[in-house]
Amino acid sequence: MCFDSTKAIPATVCPSFLTLDATPVEFIKRVLRVKNILLKDKIALKFDNEVLFEQFSVNDIEKISVLAPNILFEIGSHAWMIYAESSKKVDPYKLSKYFDAQDPYIYRRVEKVIKRKVIQDICFSYARVMDETLGRNICCQLHLCRMWPNDLFIADVEFSDPYKPVSKGSQKYQFHEYRSLGLFDAHLDKINSFCRNNSIGRITLTAATNDQIPYFEQYGFKIENNNMSKNSLAQGMGAAMYKKCI
Repeated sequence: MCFDSTKAIPATVCPSFLTLDATPVEFIKRVLRVKNILLKDKIALKFDNEVLFEQFSVNDIEKISVLAPNILFEIGSHAWMIYAESSKKVDPYKLSKYFDAQDPYIYRRVEKVIKRKVIQDICFSYARVMDETLGRNICCQLHLCRMWPNDLFIADVEFSDPYKPVSKGSQKYQFHEYRSLGLFDAHLDKINSFCRNNSIGRITLTAATNDQIPYFEQYGFKIENNNMSKNSLAQGMGAAMYKKCI
């Protein structure tokens, strides 16, 4: 969650090294890592105090499932949405019990159905300002996942100044609790370059609420044209969005 086609998907979108048979070594050789997208220097320059960075990648899935189970769940549900909307032969409720349980490992259930790796590379990045006077010292959360079919999914994004809380009367949208560091533009440029260099077709994300949609639209994101997005939008629960890269 950010702030966190009806046609069949062609086989060429999923090259052989992204199948379930591909080894971790093949992924490392073929795929540049998303962990390098984070602009640590730009974040650190925003503060006088030291900034501590933590990153959790493919080998840290168990830790990710504890730190952000809802975000890991969203990655799997996003993959299922794409698959279910791409084929009329799919029962969209096939995995309903895992959705009801908010299972963070639902992506593994999706993999068994589609016979492809859902998570091809992943990195959950956090940055904290080392200042004991702060009640909340997080200044960055950037959760990125290179995933099936050929997307770079921004699962969560926050660049905020913990020294500058926003009063409720001044909040522009839900979850707008601190002033922005103004670093989304620079990171989106880096994400765009990463996608072009790695032949990734789209950048995707989910606007957490309807009032966040205009923010992402100004960067070229569009609402997914499928039933799930339409239903979510109608209920005021945001929508899945995408931006083409190549």
